[in-house]
Amino acid sequence: MNRSNLRRASRRILLSATALLTASCATVVRAPSGIEAERLLPPGAAVYARLDKATLSAAILSMPGGDARSAASIADRTDTMTAAFLAPTRSSAGGLVAVAEGRYPAGAASMRLSSDPAWRRSGPVWERTDGSMSLAFASGGRAFFGTAPLDGLLAASIEPNPDPIPARWADEWKAAVAIYLPDPMTALRSRLPLGDGAVPMLAIMLSARPSPGSDYIARLSFEFATERAAVVFAPLCRLFLYAAATSLWPERSATVMDAVSWTTDGAIVTASGIPLDAAALASFAGVAGL
Repeated sequence: MNRSNLRRASRRILLSATALLTASCATVVRAPSGIEAERLLPPGAAVYARLDKATLSAAILSMPGGDARSAASIADRTDTMTAAFLAPTRSSAGGLVAVAEGRYPAGAASMRLSSDPAWRRSGPVWERTDGSMSLAFASGGRAFFGTAPLDGLLAASIEPNPDPIPARWADEWKAAVAIYLPDPMTALRSRLPLGDGAVPMLAIMLSARPSPGSDYIARLSFEFATERAAVVFAPLCRLFLYAAATSLWPERSATVMDAVSWTTDGAIVTASGIPLDAAALASFAGVAGL
């Protein structure tokens, strides 16, 4: 399955899984309290993201079959969703895995799934018989789900992984919404006319915080291998934002481009002051891979 088809499948699975998050399972995975959700996700993912209530609701609404009632119900019970997109490899089909945090009443999902022949139980994990989705509930108001196996999340519940978000991005990751691409050139090369030359871009981080004057004010940062590379390739960052604004947010592209301010600090080029709403952030997450 190519990345585009995998992304569409992941979105369909997300919609199905989040519908089940309105209930919970009687058997839960025991996870240490106080461990950040991202440390339960697998290392080496193509994209890491954390969505708040509003952005998760917008993401669900944008999916085939999404509706306002289900989105509101899910968002009301869910505080945040932290997800990882695993790109396909020779040994793995890739997929989406996620940790949802919120308030999920116990019992109903177990009864519902046990009576559905499309689902089977394997220890604490419920699996669709066609292999398209796995779902498990954890202590502390968390739920695991994904299109990829949940073995890594279960193992991390016993021995958490190192934080996949580098310390230099810690403040950005703490924002209400954050999307981190540790290897952005793999995604960008298929979208922008970059030719065969290497672009030493090491990471992209989009972070967004609620703002009184706009739904969110976002920062889009590009990290390069050297300070010199940041100066040389700064125009590429502007091209990326222009392409995102015109394709993802056409109704607000002029506002975005007028409001943004650019800075270069060492090896990092940053566009600040980007006014976005929840739907715009959800569309960026979808293009990134979620």
